[in-house]
Amino acid sequence: MITNGIARHPAGRRHLNVLGLILLGAFLTPSSSGVSGFSQSKQQQPKQSPSQSQSPASGQSAANSEKQQDHRWDPFNAEQDVEVGTFYMRKGDYDAAVSRFEHAITLNPKYAKPRYLLGECYERKDDKQTAVKYYKEYLQVFPDAPDRKKVEKKIEKLSKV
Repeated sequence: MITNGIARHPAGRRHLNVLGLILLGAFLTPSSSGVSGFSQSKQQQPKQSPSQSQSPASGQSAANSEKQQDHRWDPFNAEQDVEVGTFYMRKGDYDAAVSRFEHAITLNPKYAKPRYLLGECYERKDDKQTAVKYYKEYLQVFPDAPDRKKVEKKIEKLSKV
């Protein structure tokens, strides 16, 4: 028997059911939970005032510095970009896939997989010159690639036309 989100055990003990836990979790927030070390997202961080956001010597705005921070080495998010880009590629949205793969390269410059996938995207978009560029970059970043011969054949085929 369930009463007010609490399941009654046949022996008389009270247990929270899943719905009760979900409802309880919905009311807990980082500030009310009292958990130390709870990280906040970028959106919850305090914004800088205009006087703090611009450096008089360099003239950089807060948007530029935030953009620079976005391009720091981050292999986890680079892998996520590749997964999302692959999804777009399968759906045929090559422009969206290209932007994800390029962002993955900025997050992890030594990551070879997005370069190969960029080559495939540009090949499917019939931009052979750019496809060759990314296939060559792929081989530079990953010289011992198991599919090296296959990629070299693609480069040769695309370079002929």
